[in-house]
Amino acid sequence: MSWFSVLPTAIACLLLLFVPGTLLLLALGLRNPAFLAVAPVLTVSVVSATAIVAPYFGIAWSILPVAAATVLLAAVLFAIRRIPALRHPVLPWRTALAGSPRMPVLAGVGFVIGALSIAIQLLAAFGRPDNISQTFDNVFHLNAIRYVLDTGNASSMTLTAMTNGDNPPYFYPAAWHGLASLLIQLTGSPLPAAVNVLNLCIAAGVWTLGCMLLVRSLVGPNAYAVAAAGVLAAGFGSFPILLLDFGVLYPNFLSVSMLPAALACVSIFFGNRQFLNVGPAARFLLAPMAALGVAIAHPNGVMSLFALSVPVLLAAWAFFAIDRRRAGQPVRLTLAAGLGLLVTFGIMAVLWKIIRPPAVAAFWPPIQTQGQALGEVLTNSAMQRPIAWAVSALAIVGLAIVFRRRATAWFAGSFIIVALLFVVVSAGPAGRYRDLLTGVWYNDSYRLAALLPVVGVPLAALGAAWLIERMQEQTIRFRATAGAAATPAFLHTAAPIIALVAVGLLQAPPMVTPVASARANYSTTPDSPLVSSDEMAIIQELDNYVPADATVAVNPWTGGAMAFAIADRNTTSKHTLTTYTKATELLNDKFRDAATDPAVCDAARAGNVSYVLDFGTREVHGGNHGFQGLQIPDATPGFKLLDQKGEAKLFQVTACQ
Repeated sequence: MSWFSVLPTAIACLLLLFVPGTLLLLALGLRNPAFLAVAPVLTVSVVSATAIVAPYFGIAWSILPVAAATVLLAAVLFAIRRIPALRHPVLPWRTALAGSPRMPVLAGVGFVIGALSIAIQLLAAFGRPDNISQTFDNVFHLNAIRYVLDTGNASSMTLTAMTNGDNPPYFYPAAWHGLASLLIQLTGSPLPAAVNVLNLCIAAGVWTLGCMLLVRSLVGPNAYAVAAAGVLAAGFGSFPILLLDFGVLYPNFLSVSMLPAALACVSIFFGNRQFLNVGPAARFLLAPMAALGVAIAHPNGVMSLFALSVPVLLAAWAFFAIDRRRAGQPVRLTLAAGLGLLVTFGIMAVLWKIIRPPAVAAFWPPIQTQGQALGEVLTNSAMQRPIAWAVSALAIVGLAIVFRRRATAWFAGSFIIVALLFVVVSAGPAGRYRDLLTGVWYNDSYRLAALLPVVGVPLAALGAAWLIERMQEQTIRFRATAGAAATPAFLHTAAPIIALVAVGLLQAPPMVTPVASARANYSTTPDSPLVSSDEMAIIQELDNYVPADATVAVNPWTGGAMAFAIADRNTTSKHTLTTYTKATELLNDKFRDAATDPAVCDAARAGNVSYVLDFGTREVHGGNHGFQGLQIPDATPGFKLLDQKGEAKLFQVTACQ
């Protein structure tokens, strides 16, 4: 399979991500092209909420309920916008698209450079469209997509029924899985290819545009800064590629990808004045709608949004109080707003205690000294990535800029919060206070490292814009000194484009190591930790031996469970951390004794289990979790060898026929 062959899937994926949300933006009267960055965030909100609601009405999962929900919500938003108290004039398209001629050109170039750079990085990392991540969590994520397709249910409230045995399901963030399943339904793409295409589109499209919008919300229509944000979105080793390498953490990856756009919406909610003609309906609805999608994509995403937004709230109240005092207005409304701020922080504190994984899941220890952690923050080399000298220099300049400006000072606070959280999780002493601050992210340094580019990209973009402006000023001054009559247009468009290309080239070398690390996890080789090349060959040939309605006994730790996702054959286990029924536990322990133990065959018949994948004893994390019953020696009575590639074997169970 070639990347060219999945181009139609990529086009369908972009339409899936952007069309529903764009319809909602138009319903809110937003015609500024910058808000296109919010469209996929709103799409995720609609998709994930529809997935939860649809089962209660007996509606199977497909694009149809999503389309219906989108149209219905758009109608509601349009009606809200028409309420007299909320009515706001909508700019004509010609006016909305007008402005500095440099903005569309430079922003377009910046986006193309950044998105193309990310695409090149991920194409190199993935290798082939149908490669899979050879990591622990991928067993669950790919099988969850297949489970959604087979059951017609993508609800976050029921997804864990796949792995919870006879116990009731519990909440698990399924927005990413719902998107992947819709893409497969729409295109017929093989599941692994659809996953890689979806992640590529999220990283190159959603993340890059979100970074550009966040910068636009900080400094207004500064074409140099917005364009630089697009380029620099590809220059950080800790996101987006890190969460596609470690874990693998697909839901977290989706959630973090949406954070820049969501944070921009929060700043608009609290009075950001960089956008003209945003009506009250759009101002007060965008942020909660975006937060919903971020939360269902992954709960720690919305907690990250809370943390990033604290300075926004404080700055909004402070500016409100200062402006009222200067105007000589009574202090009562200021005090009331302050009380509301305290109540908001109280609610956030309660949620901080509630929305977190169980303590037993937040087991990750500190990994370095505080000096090392601070150094990684300043050099954008979190998790031992190569130092990004060019990006870091620009970010330090950008940090100085936001500190000096009243309208952007809050963003310095957001940077400090994320930096402190990373230092605490990666270098703080393990204990109660570390758990309180970073347990939301499983005390996992990787997850908090991924937040650093959310604040790092805008800072570096402001630094790049400052540098471009200073270079232009010096050039103009030099020309004036030399007696030149006028400033050529070259200085305002072509020269900045050259500078953007230079930034893209300078930020590329430190990305070689992150790409190589990810590529190792997406390569299918004879020694791959999850599914080796021999094991993959057997899985891909299951159609030749196993009926579509049969169930295959597998050890998920050795990769056998991937037969469910890749070959669409039901398996006795679909994740390493499965809660088993008693019948399945019996098969795991004693299936190879089927010829002599009648109870084993009773358990097999109850689950329609008539095949076994024996992938040996090498596990994805190098452990030993038993499953002796599925280790079938040659010539075991009651088992017929159907296929073998190296040490990987497929058996038919004849003892229970």
